[in-house]
Amino acid sequence: MTAKYQSFSPAALAYARIKDSILNRTYGPGQRLSETMLAAELKLGRSPIRTALTRLESEGWIRIQPQSGTFVSAPTLAELAEMAELRLVLEIHAARQAASRIDDVELARLRAAFEVLAATGVDGHFADFQAFDDDFHATVHLAAGNRKIFDMLRNLRDQIRWVRSSTAILPGRVAESLREMQRVLEALERRDGEAAAKAMGMHISNIASSFKSMRDAEAESAA
Repeated sequence: MTAKYQSFSPAALAYARIKDSILNRTYGPGQRLSETMLAAELKLGRSPIRTALTRLESEGWIRIQPQSGTFVSAPTLAELAEMAELRLVLEIHAARQAASRIDDVELARLRAAFEVLAATGVDGHFADFQAFDDDFHATVHLAAGNRKIFDMLRNLRDQIRWVRSSTAILPGRVAESLREMQRVLEALERRDGEAAAKAMGMHISNIASSFKSMRDAEAESAA
């Protein structure tokens, strides 16, 4: 067992490993999952597997159909739009709250990480950008001070990243995203909640728009 999972209970371990397998597409959209198969693969009892599947269903990762079985979710375009809308509302709120609550140490750490990435450039360094993007948003979410919102946003970001993993990225979008995060960071440093909320709203809206453009183009080419 890797260090990542060492302190997990059996149910938490089952949840984390099944979710990881969905995120990395070991279990692809529409794939059928069975308790017997998962128990054998994960070397866990069926009780923690069942608990994990119930949690994954509540978060939208799988669909349990009593007469057919359990399947990895394949979100519709309407569901993706709903995810984007919910994320926009929550991210704006989190940025507004974080402006007055984030501590100076975390702000300085984010600024230092941003400057390193900006100096390096994002071309050819997508993994570095993605790591900063994850850290940036998670830090803002946590600083907002609402654990339920933090958990909801973490799940939403995982779902959107999972869908995006099979979708191309618009040219220039990564560099523009970094500039948008810079505006949020500057507002946080000024402790300006309204400016942080506005900048975050623009950032998330642009992500959703670029993602929709790529999905629409893919749907047209497949038609």
